[in-house]
Amino acid sequence: MGLYLAVDGSQTTTKMVLADEQGTLLAVATGGPSNHTERPGGPERLEQVIVAMVEAVLRDAGLPVAELPEFAAACFGMTGETEIKQRTLGRLIRTPHLSVVHDSVNALIGATAGEAGIIVIAGTGSVARAIDARGREMRASGWGYLFGDEGSAYWIGREAIRAISAEYDGFGEKTRLTSVFRERLGIPNPYDLMDKYYKGEWSHNHLAGLAVSVDEVAEAGDPVAQNILKSAGRILSRFATRLLEILDWGGDASAGASSDRKRPAVCYTGGAFESAFVLTSFREAILQKHSQVDIHPPVLPPVLGSLLLAYRSAGVEISQQTRGEWTQSLGKLREPAE
Repeated sequence: MGLYLAVDGSQTTTKMVLADEQGTLLAVATGGPSNHTERPGGPERLEQVIVAMVEAVLRDAGLPVAELPEFAAACFGMTGETEIKQRTLGRLIRTPHLSVVHDSVNALIGATAGEAGIIVIAGTGSVARAIDARGREMRASGWGYLFGDEGSAYWIGREAIRAISAEYDGFGEKTRLTSVFRERLGIPNPYDLMDKYYKGEWSHNHLAGLAVSVDEVAEAGDPVAQNILKSAGRILSRFATRLLEILDWGGDASAGASSDRKRPAVCYTGGAFESAFVLTSFREAILQKHSQVDIHPPVLPPVLGSLLLAYRSAGVEISQQTRGEWTQSLGKLREPAE
């Protein structure tokens, strides 16, 4: 039986799926983070996580684990650099078709179920990726928190602190963010707040986590918080509109164009889009310029995007019917016990 291995590795968790040559999902597992391989001990942590997860899915599928089998193909969608990961995984995983791709690639393939389209990702960071009707790929943004990550949860948290600081200095609008952050974070003023970040006591991820509070304050009616979130949505929409304008979608997606052709898909994912203010402004800004597009959440999760890429690397095409059954099948699979 030909076995296909698919992985989606993020900064917090790693998801793995094992499937056969017919596209049947056999087992699923979740493990710890498998990225940051450029840091000391990173390749060793990657190896530990992947080996444990491979053994878990093999065991759950009723297959022997004494020696890892040769897989027909394997695809790993990973955050960050790929060279160290490729080298480490090439030593661990026996397969004639090993792919290690940026996690926005497998996220896109999953989001559109392998069809042409765009995905805009706005979690802790932000990035967009597209593949057009001619198979050309392109990325927008994804420059990291120092130079990019516009519209992300990190950006939202940073903008909230800037608004609080501006109010404190006397040239910004009054905002309820000030009292909410003071109470929840236990800080008396913006100087102490920023001191926590500059000294490294609070992390980049901590700052991104403030986006949840910004959304709560916005829902309570605070115009400053609402404007931050609406701005995030408009910024993220620019990633999509740029990709819509420069790639080939087999027709015109702009306002007033004929709807005879298949409409390009713009998918969105990530915690920032859980805010209704972000999502609504994102949708409105895109549709104002490009009315002939479908805007929706991902069709399949990123790990199944990795699975599609694994099949493709081996020259195996999975039917649309099988792809359509994957999400339901994934939900029925029981994860191995720790």
